[in-house]
Amino acid sequence: MSLLLHGIVRAGHPMAAGLRAVVADDLAVVVSDIGSAELTCEDARSHLDVLCGLLADGPVLPLRFGSTAPDEESVRDDALHPNPVALRAELDRVTGLVEVRVNLTFDETEVLGALVAEEPGLAAPVSGFDAAVEQGRRIEARAKAWMAQRSRELLDGLAADMVRLPNPDDDSQRWALLVRADDLDRVAAALDALSGPVTASSLGPLPPYNFVSLPVRPVSRWGFG
Repeated sequence: MSLLLHGIVRAGHPMAAGLRAVVADDLAVVVSDIGSAELTCEDARSHLDVLCGLLADGPVLPLRFGSTAPDEESVRDDALHPNPVALRAELDRVTGLVEVRVNLTFDETEVLGALVAEEPGLAAPVSGFDAAVEQGRRIEARAKAWMAQRSRELLDGLAADMVRLPNPDDDSQRWALLVRADDLDRVAAALDALSGPVTASSLGPLPPYNFVSLPVRPVSRWGFG
């Protein structure tokens, strides 16, 4: 029987059924028992549910899904003993804060219109295949930069910190916001009020995946979080 590691909390943090705390002084790692079977997508969803449930009762430093240990002593050695001072500082820093992931989708026509208004030369006629390709590249680069800047302007003031996330779509921007848990309603209302060339969708509250730095050794082969 191995242990699946979920997150780091303060000792005494409430635990749901099926979870237990591996404690070292005032810190604890939340773990659950797993057999030898391969972890599944359902296990990944359960891992996120565990972290969100823990978040309701205080700060949690999320560990990547798939982080495991053979026994409790290994959990302490790998996750708690290397740098407890840093873990305490991170827990203190994110107390009362949660992550909200935001997707901003822009209307392509309105973005291009705004770009041309700022730089009329972008729409100037060109001749030749190479020139057309180069113009397309310039417009694409300018559009991405414009959307990133506009996203920062729209989200400014909603969060204590924010991070732009990778996104394969050309017409949207993905961001992680670090916000106060008691400010979630205001953030949701501000996102709902967005109009014009951009619409927003959000997911949260989540553990602060993108805003913590953990001095621990467990590494997930899943890359979850």
